[in-house]
Amino acid sequence: MPPLPKVDLQELIDQSGGWDWEDAHVSQAYISPHGIDTKESIAINDIVESGTVLIAAGPSDLDKASEDPDGFRVVPIGLIETAQISMNKPLSRIFEIGSKLSYIIPGRTVGGISLSRVFFDGPSLLKAVYMGEVKADFATQDKKFAKFASNPYFVDGAESYQKFANIGSGNLAMNLASSFFEQPVGLAFYFKDQQDDTVGQTYFEGCRISTLNLGISANMNVLTESINMEFVRCRPILTAASKDYVKGENLADLNIVSEQTNWDQTAIDG
Repeated sequence: MPPLPKVDLQELIDQSGGWDWEDAHVSQAYISPHGIDTKESIAINDIVESGTVLIAAGPSDLDKASEDPDGFRVVPIGLIETAQISMNKPLSRIFEIGSKLSYIIPGRTVGGISLSRVFFDGPSLLKAVYMGEVKADFATQDKKFAKFASNPYFVDGAESYQKFANIGSGNLAMNLASSFFEQPVGLAFYFKDQQDDTVGQTYFEGCRISTLNLGISANMNVLTESINMEFVRCRPILTAASKDYVKGENLADLNIVSEQTNWDQTAIDG
């Protein structure tokens, strides 16, 4: 077997602008509406910070909720101090006798979301995340009744309320053991930069709450509550194909390396 050719990595790097590590930022390549452009540095307005991110509660299943002729709600959640999204794809490494090399087999992706916010006199976090999934609800002293956007319940052809154990007292919902909380919800994350340009929107379907925490300490000026959730699917919000993308008007899965005009209809049609 002939030896593998040596590759000079520096030859693979675009140095048209020069590499001035003392006086310039590393060039940032990105896809613009006009194709591949190069910027010498990231502008301050391109930075995404916590104030330009919006978290909202919606239905667990967008497709199912969209069947309702009255539509559905996506309700912003305020006073969130900390939000974290995590995804894990387990990998299995397989070895074989007779070789030093191995195979890596990807598994199923598992994701989770945690939210933490100030505890105040208003809908608690457990109630806030259900504002998009619950279509209508009421409660007696013994039971909680609700209609869900993603899981309608029909009796004799008419949508009816489902009955559960009460979920809380006043605006404080803490009874995670109630079957009410076995109904999943959806969460939307909206990302903008400081110039009010949309960076992207992502929706998480099938979110189920696994943990509720309420922290109380004698030296705390403000109490906090938090929840941990696991979701079924991460769903990017798209309104156009990459070739039809217009910045500020629609959302598309932008190309990584190809120009925007690159469009292979054969690949789509098979």
